[in-house]
Amino acid sequence: MCHSQKSTERLKKLGFCDVVFSANAQAPTEVMNKVAEYTNGQMADITINNVNVPDTEMTSILSTKNTGLVYFFSMATSFTKAALGAEGVGSDVTMIIGNGYTKGHADITLQLLRESEALRNIFTELYA
Repeated sequence: MCHSQKSTERLKKLGFCDVVFSANAQAPTEVMNKVAEYTNGQMADITINNVNVPDTEMTSILSTKNTGLVYFFSMATSFTKAALGAEGVGSDVTMIIGNGYTKGHADITLQLLRESEALRNIFTELYA
């Protein structure tokens, strides 16, 4: 899921995702319904939330199937909202907090850029 049509097209071009669509991450039921449509009601196994706006916790939780994994990787995340929200809707998801560092992350990133011309082109377009 992307916030803009431009981001959606960019991600589609990479070919890494089964489904890509634009939606408002602050509209949980709208996104949940889209995910249900694209997954035939199965919902996402893994949801990675890396947005930079608040109030997206429930979107991630509602889009993820019970026993699925939600990875929050955003400083805008309210972990109180996430924990209480999941409990409030009876969602049995595992929630992980990302901290921005993992051993060897720089080497992994550089290797991805070396291996994927499409990813390297997007990186160059955005940051060169």
